[in-house]
Amino acid sequence: MTTLVDTLEAFGQRLAAFVDGPGRAFIGHDGPVDDDRIAMNVVAGSRLTHDEELAKVERLRSYQRALFDAGLAWMSGPVELGGEGASKDTEDWVRKQIARHAFPDNTLIRTGSQVLGPSLLAYGTETLRVEHLPRIHRGDELVCQLFSEPDAGSDLANIKTKAVRVSGGWHVSGQKVWSSGALFADYGVCIARTDEQSSRHAGLTAMFMDMKAPGLEIRTIRQMTGGAEFCEVFFDDVFVPDEWVIGDIGGGWKVVIDVLMNERSSIGDELLPPRSYIDKLIYSDIADRSNTATQERLARLFINYEVGRLLIKRLQQLSEGTSGPGPELALTKLVVTNLGQEMSDAASVLFGPRLIADSGERGAFAWSEFLLGVPGMRIGGGTDEVLKNGVAERILGLPRH
Repeated sequence: MTTLVDTLEAFGQRLAAFVDGPGRAFIGHDGPVDDDRIAMNVVAGSRLTHDEELAKVERLRSYQRALFDAGLAWMSGPVELGGEGASKDTEDWVRKQIARHAFPDNTLIRTGSQVLGPSLLAYGTETLRVEHLPRIHRGDELVCQLFSEPDAGSDLANIKTKAVRVSGGWHVSGQKVWSSGALFADYGVCIARTDEQSSRHAGLTAMFMDMKAPGLEIRTIRQMTGGAEFCEVFFDDVFVPDEWVIGDIGGGWKVVIDVLMNERSSIGDELLPPRSYIDKLIYSDIADRSNTATQERLARLFINYEVGRLLIKRLQQLSEGTSGPGPELALTKLVVTNLGQEMSDAASVLFGPRLIADSGERGAFAWSEFLLGVPGMRIGGGTDEVLKNGVAERILGLPRH
């Protein structure tokens, strides 16, 4: 009888062979990186031209293909769809081992494989499951999330984008915003209102959408960090075939909740600011740490970082072996954003005006991008207020306000 230990040992050997073989070409910094650059990894400013960004995305695809071909990209996926048929525990363990190496940042892949992929597997048609899921996990297809709108950000039930029935499918018209990675995505998962007489959660339908389809326009949103990870997406009678409807017509809210729970569970150790950032604050040679209050702030930051890291691990362990991610995983994002804010505050106290004016001193101005990126973390993937409401209502059992 094969035990979990035997399984992990086998995948460990497979990973070692990948690291020493095809994976070696992808180890190291992905593109030009300043050693002093300090940034939130999902809302960082980009110093690359558009062509350089495209080359970076293609490198990520190549890395994911190599990982998939080595049997390390979709461990818990069904064998008949190209997965390995292993347990979720095994998949989580392999991901943690992979994260120890300096492979390319896989945020663009993770949106499709960890956030949207499980929902496509659970609710997608046979066409979506067979034709697209293997390609999503292999990096051949990048997928973005098309949920938020100008008047429906945290309040997704207020969606105005509509889908009208036509022969063989639907025509989608409307606008989405804050769509991470839409510029490089091949497909998207869109939520639209298919019943114009409905309101709130009723009458919404989830759909798979070709991001190169006629009538679809993408505009990037320049952030104050200098990056443009977010996009606006406009639909003008964009056609979606019937076989690309996800779940029941009018039952899209169920898919939305499933995707959001997947998103919460995908936020873990990899989105924590690196521990090295804490060291840069504590051991900076240009900061005055003689003040007792400053010493206490840094000590509290160090303790909170370690407690937060352990809490995230605990939350992930609690979700293991369950039917799916639960509302308690909203706490993982709250931990990440709170730590980011605490680090930002500490840097402001330590470095003062040198954060925004490059004085030539090593290590101060480098924090400017981090400080500008932290507010975005408090919005993307659910605002702090929405997450706290979810914890209050679904975990603590408090009444809806």
